[in-house]
Amino acid sequence: MKLTYLPVVMIGVALLAGCANSGASAPAPAPEPVTTSANDASSMHIATWNLEHLAWPIDAGCKPRTASDIAAMKDYAAQLDADIVALQEVASEAAVRQIFPSPTWRVIISERPDSEPYECRENGFTSTQQKVAFAVKSDIEVLAVDQMQALGLTMPGLRYGLGITVNSPRGPMDLLDVHMKSGCFVDDYRQSDSEACEVYARQAPLLDKWVAAHEASGRPYVILGDFNHRLSAPYNRLTRLLLNDARSTAVATRQLIGCHPRYPAPIDHIVVGGVNSRNVTASATVHGFDGEMLSDHCAVSAVLFDDTMPLSSAVRWQTKSKEYPLLTAGIYQRAEASLPQVSRNVDNWVVVMDVDETVLDNSAYQRQTERLGTGYSPDSWNAWVSSEAATLVPGAKDFIETVFAQGGKVALITNRNRSLDAHTWQNLKALGLPVTAENTCLRGRTDADKQAVGKSRIINDKDLRRQQIEQGTISCHEPTEDWSSAHRIVMQVGDNIQDFAGVTQENADINALLPELGESLILLPNPMYGSW
Repeated sequence: MKLTYLPVVMIGVALLAGCANSGASAPAPAPEPVTTSANDASSMHIATWNLEHLAWPIDAGCKPRTASDIAAMKDYAAQLDADIVALQEVASEAAVRQIFPSPTWRVIISERPDSEPYECRENGFTSTQQKVAFAVKSDIEVLAVDQMQALGLTMPGLRYGLGITVNSPRGPMDLLDVHMKSGCFVDDYRQSDSEACEVYARQAPLLDKWVAAHEASGRPYVILGDFNHRLSAPYNRLTRLLLNDARSTAVATRQLIGCHPRYPAPIDHIVVGGVNSRNVTASATVHGFDGEMLSDHCAVSAVLFDDTMPLSSAVRWQTKSKEYPLLTAGIYQRAEASLPQVSRNVDNWVVVMDVDETVLDNSAYQRQTERLGTGYSPDSWNAWVSSEAATLVPGAKDFIETVFAQGGKVALITNRNRSLDAHTWQNLKALGLPVTAENTCLRGRTDADKQAVGKSRIINDKDLRRQQIEQGTISCHEPTEDWSSAHRIVMQVGDNIQDFAGVTQENADINALLPELGESLILLPNPMYGSW
């Protein structure tokens, strides 16, 4: 890989020249969280634990505790050695603070409105609230919080989900804490007419939708908590719903045995995606209690990012080096300086640009596939494009704005499938590019573009679309009469030599291209992939 990308880079250079509570007082409120990055660590340890009616004061609710109970639970929590713990059945932040004290932990709790109390089974006490929460080590940056009300189905007493985005060793990561409807312990919730299963059947598609959206996001994600469902059971419908061959999703805890003597099939699980699931699964652990059960669920944990799939030097260079943004911004500045000369005395002129690694930076997709060890696939690429999560190549926005300011137009000729043009267009607009139907023509690749290769003046699979721009016959994503007249292509911009008309990797004549490089031909560095 290194040998193939060094020449491209060199061309660019040339162009540039607390303690147990006794019940006397509530735990102290949490201080402002420390926002140092977790990226210094190479892995992240996560856990989930249903604390069985953890209340404040400690002698309240369905499961009254003593000071020694709380001390034992606090010691147990410390032994988990976790960075993030998803919690279920907690009444309040004050209750959580007994086990996860400040300043070590930041506590984030569901904002579900309090439900009506009820008489507890077996002991006749009055219930406190059952909410979900996260305890997050204070040195981990929490980027966002999402109160997932949808899981509550507007039904009093049904738990919300709780989502957080944290800064992980691999960048932003989304976690969703769930406590699903109890009472539906069958493999197929759709085959039962019980009220619990009918509710579960309404919650399950919400999890599937969440997974689908996060598969497309290109970043790691986790669903963890009390699923009240045996995801490890054969043919479990929820497992089959969340997992399929096109997804990276895996139930990391699928092979674990529960710690409760009456419930060997666990219902507490960790579902992961966008990570090396084989290593996460190998690290999955049930943390048994030493003696008396501290709650009716044991914590389960797993280690994320402790994998052996390193990033290639190409992806590291493009995502970490200072050279890459310096090169791209400098190359685009050189291109801006060339515009007045190449467009002089030309009417209806246009700059033809590639999209990927020319305008949009897809290094997050490359990073994800390398970490997973999966490499490129059409399905994962299409999901990434559909996520509209690509960022801007440094310098691209200023250059495009300069083209428009000088009276030109931009034609974005991309080898993304044309069926994805709407997603590409929305991604561009979301990044603040001033593209309109009048000033920009976006056109993805179709079978016709590939089949045209070998015909008159069609050397590579973008040549047909270039001819259509010159002839005024191009069919743009946003059709308008502005593109129905002939246009003069004054500049071509790309990251691949085949982004230039009439050129392929095999037949490129470097000596013939050099006089126009930096003038009408603008080449950006891309060490990650190409026609080579």
